[in-house]
Amino acid sequence: MNMHVEAGNHLVVIDDEPLICEFISDVAGSYGFEVRSCCGLDPLSKELANFEPSLVLLDLNMPGHDGVEVLRFLEAQHRSTSVMLMSGEGGRVLEAALRFGQELGLNMLGYLEKPLELERLETILYQNWRGHRLISEEELRLALDQGEFLALFQPRAHREPDGSWRVRDVETLIRWQHPRFGLLSPDDFIPLAEELPIISEMTDRMLEQSVDHAERWRNNHGMELGLSINLPTTQLGDSGLPDRLLAIARQRGIDASRITLEVTERGTMRDSAAAAEILTRCRLKQFNLAMDDFGTGCSSLTHLAQLPFNELKIDKSFVAGLETCNSDRVIVRSCIALAHSLGLAVCAEGVESAAAFQLLDRMGCDTMQGYWISPPVRGAEIPNLASNFRYQRL
Repeated sequence: MNMHVEAGNHLVVIDDEPLICEFISDVAGSYGFEVRSCCGLDPLSKELANFEPSLVLLDLNMPGHDGVEVLRFLEAQHRSTSVMLMSGEGGRVLEAALRFGQELGLNMLGYLEKPLELERLETILYQNWRGHRLISEEELRLALDQGEFLALFQPRAHREPDGSWRVRDVETLIRWQHPRFGLLSPDDFIPLAEELPIISEMTDRMLEQSVDHAERWRNNHGMELGLSINLPTTQLGDSGLPDRLLAIARQRGIDASRITLEVTERGTMRDSAAAAEILTRCRLKQFNLAMDDFGTGCSSLTHLAQLPFNELKIDKSFVAGLETCNSDRVIVRSCIALAHSLGLAVCAEGVESAAAFQLLDRMGCDTMQGYWISPPVRGAEIPNLASNFRYQRL
């Protein structure tokens, strides 16, 4: 009789591409996972006879039995493993498969789009490594004191009066250069930080790093690039925030009008009266305000009308379906028209292809960002990216 090995840090990779399996195995092995690779349902059945995985990375596109059939098999086996999907099919197919797995009662973690990003893969492995220490307030404080929180920058392309597109500003994205786990995304530490007083200092440090880079771009390359920075949800109740941000900008000689503060609708809903006060004061100090992730909340129109935004950012979940889904095209076109009717600029996030860029250009979008333009990069890379990006509608 076969005996199941108790699930520890055990990973099963189900993919018909040997190079993908080897890549994931190498990365996961460095995190302490014991890894098994399978190319389909039949090899998986044999592996599960004596190997109980804590995590399954499942490719949807395989010859023979596809990934959806594997989900059904895992459900029939009553496995408690967590499942992360992988595919190059695009977001909508992955989202449909994800919902199917959830309906089966499986612990679906989400999905990875191919080609795989090392940073995203490492984050998934970090989050699912059983036995790792939970991040503590002391660790966050030590990381802040030792300068482990880094600012990466994603260029944003803007429409010029002649119809061409150029990079005129960047969005600041925080990362943690963890001494053990590598570069961690905000999802790994911001939820905890937002519940602690340290979040104010982290926000200030990110703006300081951003402005310091903007100074170097101006002094060394003659580039007057604007900055966008995300405000954590809890900061919208901090009455000292507007004055602190203005002091940082003035100390480094940058006009507040070159800085855009991005907030989500969720942040404005937490305490709408306090948010209105803070955001209005920021606008009076000449900061720009952008509503981020527009379209994902239940009362976006109300907040858009009541708060002093001057930019709307269309959530990437709608942009992802532009090329294949008519309803997403209608939603994006309507968001652009709504923003312009309210006198707001509009930015599309998650632009991943030339086709999506061209569609948004024809729809009248003002600003775009996404991997087709550039992924988030270190500050030293920005001048070259900004000077070389050009697009002109044929």
